[in-house]
Amino acid sequence: MLRSDIVLFRTLTVLAFAVGHEGLHVHGPSCPVVAQLGGSVLLPCFVESPLPLEGLQVEWRKTDSNSLVGLFQQGKSRPDLQSQGFRGRVDFFPHEITKGNFSILLKNVVEEDTGGYRCKVNTAQESSEVIMEVSNISGLVVTGADQNIFASKGEDVILNCSVDSRVPASEIEEVTWKKTNRDPEILVLLYQDNKIFPDSSHESYHGRVDLFSSEIPNGNFSLKLMDVKMEDKGEFTCEVHTRNMSGRTTVVLQGVGFAALHIAILVLCSVALLIAVGFCGPVCILLRKKVASKEGMKRHIFLILCPNICMFLSFCLWSSEGFLAEIITCSTVSIMRPVILLKTSSYLGRLPQCLQKTVKALAVPFYHSAISLAGFSIFFENYKIRELPLTVAFIIVIVVTVISSKILAIYSFQIYLTMCLEIFNGTLLGFIMNTTKVLNFSTEVISPPLMGMMVALVLQSHFFQGEPFTRVHLALSSAIVMISSLSFICLYIFLAIMITDYASMGWVLLFEAIMYIVIWIGVIYLLRRQRGRNQGFSSQWRKIGYLCCTVIVAFLIVAVIAITFHYLKHYMDETDVSDRSGYFALIPLIHVLIATCLFKHPKYLPDFLHMMIYMFGAVVLSTVSAFALATELILKAGKGARSIGDLRVIVLPLETVFCSAWLMLQIYDSWMKFKERHFKEESRAEPEIQEMEEMNPNLE
Repeated sequence: MLRSDIVLFRTLTVLAFAVGHEGLHVHGPSCPVVAQLGGSVLLPCFVESPLPLEGLQVEWRKTDSNSLVGLFQQGKSRPDLQSQGFRGRVDFFPHEITKGNFSILLKNVVEEDTGGYRCKVNTAQESSEVIMEVSNISGLVVTGADQNIFASKGEDVILNCSVDSRVPASEIEEVTWKKTNRDPEILVLLYQDNKIFPDSSHESYHGRVDLFSSEIPNGNFSLKLMDVKMEDKGEFTCEVHTRNMSGRTTVVLQGVGFAALHIAILVLCSVALLIAVGFCGPVCILLRKKVASKEGMKRHIFLILCPNICMFLSFCLWSSEGFLAEIITCSTVSIMRPVILLKTSSYLGRLPQCLQKTVKALAVPFYHSAISLAGFSIFFENYKIRELPLTVAFIIVIVVTVISSKILAIYSFQIYLTMCLEIFNGTLLGFIMNTTKVLNFSTEVISPPLMGMMVALVLQSHFFQGEPFTRVHLALSSAIVMISSLSFICLYIFLAIMITDYASMGWVLLFEAIMYIVIWIGVIYLLRRQRGRNQGFSSQWRKIGYLCCTVIVAFLIVAVIAITFHYLKHYMDETDVSDRSGYFALIPLIHVLIATCLFKHPKYLPDFLHMMIYMFGAVVLSTVSAFALATELILKAGKGARSIGDLRVIVLPLETVFCSAWLMLQIYDSWMKFKERHFKEESRAEPEIQEMEEMNPNLE
């Protein structure tokens, strides 16, 4: 309440006791009440003698709209019956009611409060009222720019905000600049108690905003916005507060023009789009006619290299607008895509022999390692080492698995390559999360499906397909089991020393380590016992066993993906990661690539499907990436905010579709090889059976 209002209030109270004569007569102000915009105003209403509360009703209404301003009834105030525009802004003075003072305090005055007010007092016997006028609502005059402002990206711009010169700067308690077209609003800059607080700014405006300190005594609180970005487009509100007044003005940054960097992105995206679409038809004709000329090969190489190199450069330039994880992942996918396209091309056999072998062996595992490390590399920046021995162990395992996967790929040990990459994935995610719950993720929870996967794959290959189980296979598989089991045992001992009571709680870890060794000994015994007896093994049962192992492996891969999703989501919930959708889109891709590593380079491929999948990867992927990036840039320039939010949710799922289609072709090729091999075995077995029947006619 203002000091003048308090004096008036006390005067009215004294008059209520001093004056007394018969009859109910309500008194009010003799002249219009003057209010200040945003402040509070006292509306006087009193009677000459105190009234009993029984049957007393005081009703305040606005005369022009008949809105209920305030109501005192049955001995208490009734704010629930007030009109919506006055709720929370009107107060009676409860202790003064019994003295005959029914004045109200109207707070947060707005321009609509101008007009007449009626105070009507009713008792059981009579009633009386008084009408008063609220006029001359004056506020703090704050002015901004007369018209919208335009700027180019990277420029500095001034957003005007000036206070009425009649208000001394010493009376201004607070000035806030806010970005009001964001939900929620964000604080751009705060001026309070004659000080500028740059640390109060939202992180997107740190180091980019300031006031003109020398102009503040003149009432100039204009904002200097430096290095303008596309996100800056929209409304900026300057709010000025004094002890009893407030005012605001809005400045609109209408548009932010393209910088040279943006134009370069649009040009590169256009070039990638034109090359991909322009070469689509000619390359399709070459593939359909199976043309193997040098000119045709140049077109193939040009198609898979140029659009993806353009997109790689575009995503690198996008670093000025995108966020780091998005840029690293999308640029890595673009620059690595030609390697996968070579792997899936029908003309791979026409390339030099050395290049053929390298692409067939290393394309997928190299692509997997690059995408995985790039996709999660952002977490390494803020990584905090909590337990040094465990961290060193994680790093060693990651390095060893990457190197081992390349060696296993070169020597075509697909089963062990797959297991190595799965261990790499689990260790990488464990290293990122680096919490005690990761121990459950990397050991107790995710290791059983991985071990089950290896057992199923070994049985499928060496038991049902009849592949020889040599000493090399025995050594590799046993090494994986023994190293994993010994690692679990060492981890159990380490945690038992570091964590109190873990020795009794972590028995599952020790139990799993022992069970893996026992199960693997049983698998080795079964394989060694079956060695050399495949001729007596029913071909039909071998096919059934092969299919069962395939189903089991597929189920376990899905289980590993689900477990990874669960723990990654839990970790991101705890760390409040906002761009989680991009990481979730990465998980299916890296597991599809792992499944792809199970197969050798295919030979039996339907020409049409093979061509369609290759053209999808060569044309559609780069085209969609170029279109999405260019569209996002244009929409961001128009709205000042991103529309898609994360380009990884477009790039990575399409990459997963492409790799999944290639995986289906590999599965088809593997099944055709399996059928052909065992069909020949059955064909060779039929003459032997006929010969035995001729030699022994009594044989049934």
